[in-house]
Amino acid sequence: MLRQAGLLLQASIPVGQLPQWAIGPMRDVGINAADYESFVMLGQGGSRLWDYIVAEDRYGRDPFDQASERLAGEFVTGYLDGAAWEMVYPGAALLPLSRLAEHVGWGRTSPLGLTINNEFGLWLAHRVVFLVDADIPIAPPDAFAHPCDSCVDKPCISSCPVGAVDALTGFDIGSCASHRIEPASGCAYQCLARNACPVATEHRYGPAQMAHHYASGLESIRAYYESEASS
Repeated sequence: MLRQAGLLLQASIPVGQLPQWAIGPMRDVGINAADYESFVMLGQGGSRLWDYIVAEDRYGRDPFDQASERLAGEFVTGYLDGAAWEMVYPGAALLPLSRLAEHVGWGRTSPLGLTINNEFGLWLAHRVVFLVDADIPIAPPDAFAHPCDSCVDKPCISSCPVGAVDALTGFDIGSCASHRIEPASGCAYQCLARNACPVATEHRYGPAQMAHHYASGLESIRAYYESEASS
């Protein structure tokens, strides 16, 4: 059910095997992971979740969060006999999602700061993390071969107009953000560096989904700079 809706990345860790760096952020906001049996992560791969949202015609302030949370609830209710559960992300806990994605074998961090996956490339997103009082055996993914290691040309680096992508120093979010709000910026509603990645281009988001994601991010960036200017 989850895969059909587009939550193609799935992982489950017994709570007793969680690393402390994952437990800490939950404890900081009053979530006691020890009350549950499994720590579950669900992620979007490609554009299938967007297609599901469009077909369901359920739009809101953040349709991806709303759809993902609803699907997680339907999974617990329908397939786990309504076991006790608690949503962790989206939520107040500052989980290190990229580190968790690497921990469960989904991928590793790319020069853009985004998780890169063998099957979906850069076209994925961490959508839901929840705790549930049930055993959910999910086979770990095959061994991960970092596609960036074998990428000789690294077009993601050369395609960034402000040099924000660097394999050694990491992604310069400040340079990226300030460029995106410039008049007639080519990066306002897309990421030229992300588009240039040659991995799994068949899973690249379509124009409508791309516009949705980047419009939301652009709004947040503008609000931040306006706040800084007025302070």
